[in-house]
Amino acid sequence: MKTAIREQKIIGFLESRGAMSVEELSALLGVSVSTLRKQLAVMQENGLVIRTYGGVMPVNRVPDETFESKLHKNIFEKRRIAECARTLIPTGATVALGSGTSVYGLANLLDDLPKGTVYTNSMQAADLLARCPGLEVHISSGIIRSHTGTIFGSEAAEYFRSLKQVDYAFIGCDAIDSSGVVRSDNLSVASVEKIILNCARRKYILCDSSKLGQSAVARVTELSNCDGLITMHSPAAENYASMTRLLYA
Repeated sequence: MKTAIREQKIIGFLESRGAMSVEELSALLGVSVSTLRKQLAVMQENGLVIRTYGGVMPVNRVPDETFESKLHKNIFEKRRIAECARTLIPTGATVALGSGTSVYGLANLLDDLPKGTVYTNSMQAADLLARCPGLEVHISSGIIRSHTGTIFGSEAAEYFRSLKQVDYAFIGCDAIDSSGVVRSDNLSVASVEKIILNCARRKYILCDSSKLGQSAVARVTELSNCDGLITMHSPAAENYASMTRLLYA
């Protein structure tokens, strides 16, 4: 069994069963304990699992909120944020899009782009953009989170790492803390979103005001590493004025 396929199976077992012993997982996968331990060590380094004494557990023990549920929150703000982000993208640009509903809102506005190339790890964004005749759409390989349609894992990370530098990258987030650290609720997703940003010349964060000043488990990047934060005007947003360019929707 190829390492990437075994990785997907490991995450699938952990998400459905929770914590497991190495011996139990070894028997299910038909691989030696020593081989499995080596792979689990690499997976932990990549933020995909948490190793315990004699076992392993999923990084997220609380299930992700569904994409559909998130889609119906802060609809007005997300629309305005997407409209602001759309003004930054010229015809012919190469664009990397992360997952999440704010970025999906931007994807909804790219249908008038007569020419362009899009790379994404979002199942929803790829499905939508594939219908746009002027766009060349690429979707990463990797593990699909059933609740959110986000593609992650070592294959997704390597896909974006191997890209020649694209013009723009846009990602959403679950929180931006008071020190300007962009955060995600999911360690595995955060590791891929960071690489998505790193593959672009210009990097932007899309974030509605409810997430400003909040915290989440996984660090993605710092606002100071980005070209702009696209959000609604608010006192909370002003706190980040010294850290990056603020683009108000």
